[in-house]
Amino acid sequence: MSEVIVKKPNKLGAKIWVSIVLFGLMGQLAWMVENMYFSTYIQKNITADGWATSATVAASAVVAALVTIFGGVLSDRVGKRKVFVAWGYIIWGLVTASFAFFGNEHYSDQQVVAIVVIFVIMDCVMTVFGSMSNDATFSSWVTDVTDITNRGFVDVILSIMPVAALMIIFVGFDGLTQNGQWTLFFVILGAMTAVAGIVGLFILKDSPKLKPDKSGKYLKEVVYGFRPSNIKQHKMIYICLVGMMFSGLAMQFWQPYMIMMLQYTLGFGTGFVIPLAVVVLLSAVMAVVGGKLMDKYGKEKFFWPVAAAGVVGGLLVYFIKFVGGNVVATYIMFIVGGTLIESSSLLAAGLFNATARDYTPSEKAGCFQGIRIVIYVTMPMVIASIFCPLIINAFGPEVLQFGVAPAPGYSAIPEVVGGYRLGDKVYPFELFLFSAISALLMFVPTYFVYKKNRQFRLEKLKEIHAVDEDAQDVQVQQQQ
Repeated sequence: MSEVIVKKPNKLGAKIWVSIVLFGLMGQLAWMVENMYFSTYIQKNITADGWATSATVAASAVVAALVTIFGGVLSDRVGKRKVFVAWGYIIWGLVTASFAFFGNEHYSDQQVVAIVVIFVIMDCVMTVFGSMSNDATFSSWVTDVTDITNRGFVDVILSIMPVAALMIIFVGFDGLTQNGQWTLFFVILGAMTAVAGIVGLFILKDSPKLKPDKSGKYLKEVVYGFRPSNIKQHKMIYICLVGMMFSGLAMQFWQPYMIMMLQYTLGFGTGFVIPLAVVVLLSAVMAVVGGKLMDKYGKEKFFWPVAAAGVVGGLLVYFIKFVGGNVVATYIMFIVGGTLIESSSLLAAGLFNATARDYTPSEKAGCFQGIRIVIYVTMPMVIASIFCPLIINAFGPEVLQFGVAPAPGYSAIPEVVGGYRLGDKVYPFELFLFSAISALLMFVPTYFVYKKNRQFRLEKLKEIHAVDEDAQDVQVQQQQ
């Protein structure tokens, strides 16, 4: 059997790498504010009831899908990405900063419904500009400027950006939220996103290969990725997206509740940043190494172990429930299990997303961003927003008294501002169990991608003339 080893991937250049890191990182900082800190703000300052968080997540997911569907096609038709990315980030940052108007105070029960409605509306406005600039056009731009020799590593680097954003926020800005200074928090993070957009006006360059695609009517192109004939023709893209969906769902079962779970469910309290930082750093290292190796040796060798890591990691964190509050066991199991969960998520993004890009026709990169967001982002968020409240209500122990554990395996719940209230349901360990089940479902698309990817990779390398007898950057080895 022949094995193609890519020794030297095609170089992207300094400006492209700066743009990838800048917009990848700042976009994830902005999304982190929405996906995690909006939820935390609601839970601590408005209500801990699951419906409020779920309403915000679901509404944002639907808006993100619609904007990406229309925006990706628009950028294909005009043959431009830069203008949408740069100006989109500027407005995105300004809208994020406007959440400072909600202030630092805690809202009464009588105000909850009205405040949540206003919050959801503003979140949707923010999502319009975030999805247009990041999901629709920045993602299309990445497809434009990469190829099969470097795409896996680029997508892994991009998948690490949420982790990097998390660390930056935790180290530099989480203290503001812990001290109730939400106004300053929103202003600073919003300003950073807007500044990235301004920088992009000067350094971001569209690919010279990008040309306006007006092969069909606009609305016809909008539904391009949803037509049965195109689904059949490009079925491998959709199989990859289904793999991304299960990976994303595995994260959505617990990530919106992460801070409260680390503090109270796992019992780390205000010291949760240290074990979380260890998990993040270990996961990032594993992802970077894995990203390099998958481009060199072929992505097909990594699908099975990455899916398995997500399953084992989720189960390991779930089993913390049964260690009887043993601090050492809790830390070890969380660090090992959390690293497996997080590294699986990062590498799955690189594997499935990069492979989907490999199968995407160059002139239709924007057309497929909408279906990507529907399957990979919207469906996991909506499914999780439906099931998470059910899981919390079914398995979450009720806080009946402060200072005592609400159930065996849980830590004592303190009475603190922004924490749980009497009668609230504590976010249960079972959220990690369902995360493991979702990761297990990744094995289905993995089977089909693995089956075809070896020959497909060789064909794509030949297309870009990376495989020939005189090539210096590719070595073909014969293995028995």
